[in-house]
Amino acid sequence: MTSSNVKLNIRPIARLLAIFDIVIDDVEIDNIVLDSRNAKHGSLFIAQQGIKENGSQYIDDALSKGAELVLVDAEDIEKHGKIEHVDGVQVISFFELDKQLGFICSAFHQHVTSILQCVAVTGTNGKTSVAHLCAQLSASCNESAGTIGTMGVALYAQNQAPVKISETINTTPDIASMHEFAHLLKHQGARRLCIEASSHGLHQNRLSAFNIEVAAFTNLTQDHLDYHSNFEDYAAAKRLLLQQPGLRYLVINGDDKESHNWLNETPEHTTICLCSVKHTSANSLLDAYCEHQHQLKFCLALNPQYTSQGSTFDIESSWGSASVSLPLIGQFNIANVLTAFSALLLQGLSFDSLIKALSSLQGVPGRMEVFKSSSHGNIIVDYAHTPDALEQALTAARKHVSGSLTVVFGCGGDRDHSKRSLMGSIAEKCADKVVLTQDNSRNEDLENIIADIQQGIKDTSKLKIISKRTAAIEQAYLDSQVDDLILVAGKGHEEYLELNSVREYYNEREYVKQLTMELRG
Repeated sequence: MTSSNVKLNIRPIARLLAIFDIVIDDVEIDNIVLDSRNAKHGSLFIAQQGIKENGSQYIDDALSKGAELVLVDAEDIEKHGKIEHVDGVQVISFFELDKQLGFICSAFHQHVTSILQCVAVTGTNGKTSVAHLCAQLSASCNESAGTIGTMGVALYAQNQAPVKISETINTTPDIASMHEFAHLLKHQGARRLCIEASSHGLHQNRLSAFNIEVAAFTNLTQDHLDYHSNFEDYAAAKRLLLQQPGLRYLVINGDDKESHNWLNETPEHTTICLCSVKHTSANSLLDAYCEHQHQLKFCLALNPQYTSQGSTFDIESSWGSASVSLPLIGQFNIANVLTAFSALLLQGLSFDSLIKALSSLQGVPGRMEVFKSSSHGNIIVDYAHTPDALEQALTAARKHVSGSLTVVFGCGGDRDHSKRSLMGSIAEKCADKVVLTQDNSRNEDLENIIADIQQGIKDTSKLKIISKRTAAIEQAYLDSQVDDLILVAGKGHEEYLELNSVREYYNEREYVKQLTMELRG
């Protein structure tokens, strides 16, 4: 799982299991896995009962890969601690394994999250940007920081480019991986850990026994209704972050009405920092503050101005005031910066040092990343794949263009169908030209996906349909003038297209960079 051969300092497994009245023959274990495909020599395979499958059916697979110990769910308490030997390997029954899984992983890795200063970010949009901006600012203030999320596991150190340590399959990896990654980052010098907490991850307890000092909420809009039964359940899953051990601080976006629910559920004696760019909506939240027993702080952006190079604004906060020049596009990036900035202030970093670091911030790859052209319109590559994210990206792009604005996008297959027509409507409203194309159609027919998107588009005169994604981008680019702007949405940092259950290599950032270089006049 880790990309390092460094031997981590881990807790002996026999002593750990003894806490649960389980006595085993001593065996050397150096990692814990929940997925049998990741098992190797030295692995403890935990055959957990999952949502769809029982891990016990993969014990043989884990053993074939070299697993040296297995924990499996016990049906009743009488079977707790019983040991069966399979191919010479101890297979141990553990009653209510799911309730102790987080503690086992945390203890095995020396409870490292109680040592690191952990920031967890949740919300529909902005999680990746906030986590990476937080780590980048931390490193600029001489405190190395790690990130775990959509873009993998990375370490930010002072005066160095971020070092990618591992890929991740999910935004929030499984419990065992989360604790192992945290341990590895600590071993490599991180003092702070900035993670993305997805609704899936929170609902499935992937942060069990993970100490979180600062929770941050960015926003809530429609997404993942293919997994959560309704919008209310989706929102409630996000708020599970408030139940994490070690929570001391909360940063909330006062411009999102869901923040009221966060405020109502925040544990007493938690210090809350309100962030706002719009202010009007934040005022009602400030009024609600008076009804709760919390220490209250604020961080506001005033007088935002947008240029072709980024934005400028004034910060007014509980820690001080300053004027800021930010080399990032869009109002939502101001909101993202306020969130990361506030989280670090709550953890004790200097206001003046952070202000100084803001001017040299670099955008997150695939998040409103601009590729400039001298002969045609510039191209922005962004990960926007929800209605709100697409609207925010197009609204932001509009403020930075004097010519026409084109959007190229599609929708994923085998996912929430209801957002497709919404995204079509938003594209028509916010862009001058719309090009519909492929985006991870998976096992669905692309024509059906595009037909769903078209349900939201009334004016077909501004619409083109080009199935092949690269061809769609190239045509939009060739049709553009120098003062135009093309937003290519949906893929961002990803390096694949998933078609018919097969992931083909596709790097949109790489393609767009090459396209703009080749066709420059």
